Amino acid sequence: MKIPAALFAVLPLLRADTVLLRVDTPRTPPPWAILERHLLAALDDAGERFVSTYTHPDGTLRWKERYEGGMNSSDDSYEGFRNLSLVHVLGGSRRLDQRHRWVWDGITKMFTRYGQIYREFDSNWDWMHHGEGYTSFYTLGLADPHDARFRDRARRFAAMYTGGDPEAPNYDPQRNMMRAVMNGSRGPKMEWNTRDWTPTNANLTYYHLPYDDIPGVASPAGWINDDQFAAIVKTMSDRMAKGDVPINLTATPLIADAYLYTGDAKYKDWVLRYVRGWEERTRANNGITPDNVGLSGKPGEYTNGNWWGGYYGWRWPRGGIDIVRAEITAARTAQLLTGEDRWFDLPRSQVALIRAQGKVERGITMTPQRHDQRGWNSPWPEPGYPYIRMWMATFHPDDWRHMQRIMSEPRGRRAGMDADFDWVEFLMGKRPAYPMDALTRDLAEVHRKVKHILEEHGDPETWVDSKWADVEPLAVDALVRLTLGGLPIDLRGERLYCALRYFDPVRREAGLPPDVAALVTRIEKDRVDVELVNTSASAERRVIVQGGAYGEHGIVSANGVAVNARAFEVLLEPGAGAKVEMAVKRFAHQPRYAWPWEAER
Repeated sequence: MKIPAALFAVLPLLRADTVLLRVDTPRTPPPWAILERHLLAALDDAGERFVSTYTHPDGTLRWKERYEGGMNSSDDSYEGFRNLSLVHVLGGSRRLDQRHRWVWDGITKMFTRYGQIYREFDSNWDWMHHGEGYTSFYTLGLADPHDARFRDRARRFAAMYTGGDPEAPNYDPQRNMMRAVMNGSRGPKMEWNTRDWTPTNANLTYYHLPYDDIPGVASPAGWINDDQFAAIVKTMSDRMAKGDVPINLTATPLIADAYLYTGDAKYKDWVLRYVRGWEERTRANNGITPDNVGLSGKPGEYTNGNWWGGYYGWRWPRGGIDIVRAEITAARTAQLLTGEDRWFDLPRSQVALIRAQGKVERGITMTPQRHDQRGWNSPWPEPGYPYIRMWMATFHPDDWRHMQRIMSEPRGRRAGMDADFDWVEFLMGKRPAYPMDALTRDLAEVHRKVKHILEEHGDPETWVDSKWADVEPLAVDALVRLTLGGLPIDLRGERLYCALRYFDPVRREAGLPPDVAALVTRIEKDRVDVELVNTSASAERRVIVQGGAYGEHGIVSANGVAVNARAFEVLLEPGAGAKVEMAVKRFAHQPRYAWPWEAER
């Protein structure tokens, strides 16, 4: 690897202070690099076929002419197209990002006509579903930070939760809390009726009842009995509708989105204050996050004084893991904005609380999913999700210890995310076949889904809400792990977090340039290693390597060359490749959506 003294003079697109490394070491492209580029090409084709098959010329979906879904929002539709911009961020076609924006507008127009969307945002729904839908929104800023329409939407959407929009007073600034479980562009929804829960009620027959003392209702079958359905909704409305719940923490990435576009401190301040509010409530409740807070700010105000019994809470529908997931989402958001690891103390404390109630059975750690009048109940194999998420964010030794513990339990019954654990083992120097295996699996998934799309002959009037997510062919998990050094985005409302990002300085756009492949082989708190390969035998390629998805991590040095910046550039000669070992300083910079060649704000 050489650093020519005169190279800056012939590269006018660079900022004057950008460090450039030149790689001229010949290297036969390794199989993973060839397969990586092949997968990106397959994703480009699959994305185009997906969009053209399931949309009209105006960007609306091929779907029902009429749709009466109560509060059931547009989240499944937005979610189904979430990876179009992400493929471009990874190195796919810019056209997919453009198609994503076009489809976003079409879905928005369509659901406005249906009645679920008002002022381009869902009227009223919970933040589990808002979160699922708006994961699609967050990737747009990564792909193009200068789209004025989406930058404006980010500000307007944030105002609905920070107190800046009088038509949507979802937030009580005096008590630092959300006013309702169901919220959105029409403000807080304080009461529910059966129409709000149609057709969602049919799906809820698969869950246990939200309460055991609903008059005249003895089983979940009550959801599809008219009289019992009304009793269920009335009880839920009385006890759940008003006040704040932990799932509302999933709103924090939406507010951070406006900050990443603008740098306006008011968005950062709101996120930190709101997360602190839940920390304070947890401390006041003997270290347990209450799952319901009344309009007075008092936990248990509508649940007979119980700290459990709220919506997406300790009892219903899935239990404590939903609280932990929302807290991890909020902790990652606050950490991004401050660089502080301490925000993970809240979710880590709840994981520890649940773990303390567990026991080992046949070599598997079983922990309770729920808490209600019976105490802790519904044991299930301990999930690995919280530990790997927290460890990748903080590298805390306790999280690593628990990850190792779960990884040592019988694989066939491990309640974690096997692909994530396999990837971590690869980073630790184990599982050398993992990159090829992971890329091959995702490519097979693309082929399977595209085959279905090509054979599509169904009647759009019969399709259900989840149609788009079910057939979406953009399998990107392996590329996120291997090229960016990040965990796949949690579809419950998370944004992208990763060790590195890449940009094409010639085309001035996001993603790996043509022919360039990347493989992150090591991630530590202060170090990241990546292999970069130019698979072209005839053309040189240039790539910008940035620390973090938002330039938040500083690159101290690369292969011993001082960088001390958010990013540096690599010139790869034809057929060249090398490993780049970087010393990094995590969260050395304020995060932003801006291009790496733009001046600091």
